[in-house]
Amino acid sequence: MQQTYNPDERMHIELFLAARQLPNLEFFSKSDPYLELYYSLAGQQEQFLGRTETAECNLDPNWEKTFEIEYWPDLIQMLKFQIFDQDRMGREFMGEAQVTIKEILQYKNSLIQLQIKRYDKPAGSLICKAVLFKESNHSVQWQFSGINLKNMDGIFGKTDPFLKFYLFSEGVWCQIHQTEYIKDDLNPKWKEFEVSLQRLCFNDENKKFKIECLDRHEKGKNNQIVGSFETSIDEIFNKNVDSFQLIQPKGGSAGTIKILNKKRIYRANFDDYIKQGTKFNVIIGIDYSSNNGVPSFPDSLHTYIEKNNIYLKAVNDVAKVLEIYDIKKLIALYGMGAEPHFSNYNCNSYQTLFPLTGDFQNPQVTGYQEAVNNYQSKLRDIVVKGDLQLEDFIKYVQTVAEHNAGKLIYTIAVIIGQEQITDLQVVQNLILSGQKLPYSLMYVGVGEDDFKDIKQINDLINQQNPPIRNNFTFYQYQKELPSSLLKKQLLNDLPKQVVSYHQ
Repeated sequence: MQQTYNPDERMHIELFLAARQLPNLEFFSKSDPYLELYYSLAGQQEQFLGRTETAECNLDPNWEKTFEIEYWPDLIQMLKFQIFDQDRMGREFMGEAQVTIKEILQYKNSLIQLQIKRYDKPAGSLICKAVLFKESNHSVQWQFSGINLKNMDGIFGKTDPFLKFYLFSEGVWCQIHQTEYIKDDLNPKWKEFEVSLQRLCFNDENKKFKIECLDRHEKGKNNQIVGSFETSIDEIFNKNVDSFQLIQPKGGSAGTIKILNKKRIYRANFDDYIKQGTKFNVIIGIDYSSNNGVPSFPDSLHTYIEKNNIYLKAVNDVAKVLEIYDIKKLIALYGMGAEPHFSNYNCNSYQTLFPLTGDFQNPQVTGYQEAVNNYQSKLRDIVVKGDLQLEDFIKYVQTVAEHNAGKLIYTIAVIIGQEQITDLQVVQNLILSGQKLPYSLMYVGVGEDDFKDIKQINDLINQQNPPIRNNFTFYQYQKELPSSLLKKQLLNDLPKQVVSYHQ
């Protein structure tokens, strides 16, 4: 069997966040805080991971939004939290705090309270709770209803009920799901939803989880607890219990919660598809366009000076990572944006795509060392010329992927290149149109540019409505990066891209 990067070996933490005693920046009400999370790894460029919802009129928010991050015990993973007050005119900075993931996990119950600072002055505290999860393909799908819920709104209205689900982790109840609220209804029926058993009970069917029913109140008022109960997967599925009494905080019944529909779900993961016989094609395209500089110059990214050639190092490292995905270690090598003068492939004009072997019928080499040797031996036979255009390379990759659709063959395509692309709009359209094909496209950026336009391709994909599969990954190559870290980062998204293709 192929020895691949196995996602079952990965660990993820989920961050649960709250703040206390935030400064009030409003005159006639309270601030509406939300949090932004930034992440950096081993001195690399900071990444924006997302933001929470806005907690209206609340200086002690418990944000419902959580963040999932892959945890690597041997690396320094820095988290920066920035909190802002949202208002109609924009936003105002409320404070920030920083911590590493390892520091959070070293505290008792993986719970840490950080001081928030606003312009070097104390501005409340941030509470971070980390829960360590492993990959899981077991989940449950169910629907809940309420029967004769207690009316919390008196004679002038009715309860607006919703449910919260909590995992018990190291002495702390952590919210892992929330239903929609239903207005003025003492006998509500909430929408069906699915939740992973790992998130609900760490895959332990006897472990209790908590369900809480609340009455939603308008802005500026705290939601009111109707009642709660604890149960387990064993009780619901093995003992077939589907009705539960809600118990009020001070005791006494507050109505009944009933499970209307329930079923167990098993979703295949990356390792399952490997065991089923999925094979991989590996294709690497190398940018030889003039924006890289003339190889005879020492500052060229393709310089003949071996120790300074960043492409040489990138081809070596990337091919070494990817060769494990093909049993025969075959890698198809292509050049882009230059004029090749090989003994078996001699052109007197600019080529958007050409095989580094000189043979379109046999573009593959065996193993990373042969890929490196091929790059080195052909470098002096290539005239750097023109701009980088990716249309032909991506169309070729998509043609290969389309040909293999339904054959348990998945294509991994990697572009190693600098930032300047002349057909960016065409590239974006091609990537969007190829979401249903069995392939992943990775862009490994070399050089010191910020690759702003390339990074925005991910944003473009994620903004599609309805949502579409994302099989594109950008990674900025660093010459001094350990190969073990390159492997983790380069292939971080591949398992879920393979799974998303099959679903």
